[in-house]
Amino acid sequence: MCLVLNLQLFIHMKKYIISVGAGVLILAVAYLISSFILNNNNSEESLVNEPSKLVKVITVKNSINPIYLSVDGRIRSKNKINIYSEVAGILNFNDNAFVEGNSFQKDEMIYSVNSDEFHSTVKQARSELQNLIASVLPDIKIDFSNNFKNWESYFKIFDVNKSVSDLPVTMSEKEKYYIIGKGIQSAFYRVKSLEERLNKYFMYAPFDGSVINVKVNEGTMVAPGKLLGSFIIDNSFELTVNIPSKYASDILLNEKIIININAKDYSGFVKRINKNIDEISQTVGVHIEFNNKTLKDGMYVKTKIPLSINEEGFSISRSNLINDSFVYVAESNNTVGTRNVNIIYYDEDSVIVSGLEDNTNLISSYIPGIYKGMKIKISN
Repeated sequence: MCLVLNLQLFIHMKKYIISVGAGVLILAVAYLISSFILNNNNSEESLVNEPSKLVKVITVKNSINPIYLSVDGRIRSKNKINIYSEVAGILNFNDNAFVEGNSFQKDEMIYSVNSDEFHSTVKQARSELQNLIASVLPDIKIDFSNNFKNWESYFKIFDVNKSVSDLPVTMSEKEKYYIIGKGIQSAFYRVKSLEERLNKYFMYAPFDGSVINVKVNEGTMVAPGKLLGSFIIDNSFELTVNIPSKYASDILLNEKIIININAKDYSGFVKRINKNIDEISQTVGVHIEFNNKTLKDGMYVKTKIPLSINEEGFSISRSNLINDSFVYVAESNNTVGTRNVNIIYYDEDSVIVSGLEDNTNLISSYIPGIYKGMKIKISN
């Protein structure tokens, strides 16, 4: 009986020892696993603790920024006329020939059309008028003696080779009816009409300028309506550009404009601004005038028009603007932050924005993978 009890006690103690050992083993395994996890977390944390990125910053200082609208186009001569022949005949050139590139002074003859035949017709008409006046002089001396000296003087200076001057002024209704009845007035206006047409055989420069786009040669038989060439003023030019209609009210008349050609500046001014808006492009035409002899018709130029936008802002590179809505800044704790901004004006390479407080450090350098909260170090 005693032996049985001892055996049972031994078995019970053995189970107890095994249970305690299993518990200790489980605790040891759990300790090892937790240590591994903690060490792994520390390793990951050490990976997260990367060195701070070195960045460059710009300190924001808001002000009224000069804003310029970039435009381009071709300058054209301010005065340009197409020359058409109004009469028929053989074309004659002068010593200063009617050829491209030649310049003429105002009222200088550019070319002529042979007018010998028509000139004879004009002289015949003048002679007929002279004969009519000669035939009425005796009657005028008797019936209108108070005006005879005027008619006599007119007759004496009459020359069929020169343009006729105005008839003497009649001094009474009776004299007037007499002159009209004799056909003198009718003959006079016929001569004036022929003289006016004779003038069309000679082309004179309407202003100082140059010939371009000549279509004929000397000796060409021309007909009425034929285009002979073009004549342009060579010291006054105009540049016409189209700008977005929203900026039309920000451009001032007589505003000074500079164009640069071959490293030389030429100044002009805003002459006119169209009153209508193009329905398709929603743009407005602006006309800029330049007065300079060295410019050429058809030159392609680029320039900038100043806009009178008086809103405070800060100019930044377009690369610093993210999604047209915000920028990255350096916070006081040396981390990356963001600020929302409003766009005032876009230029080719920069953009003027508002919404940034003065003395804000705007990050200007490119940082791959930048994100809000990233640790940074400001470069000196």
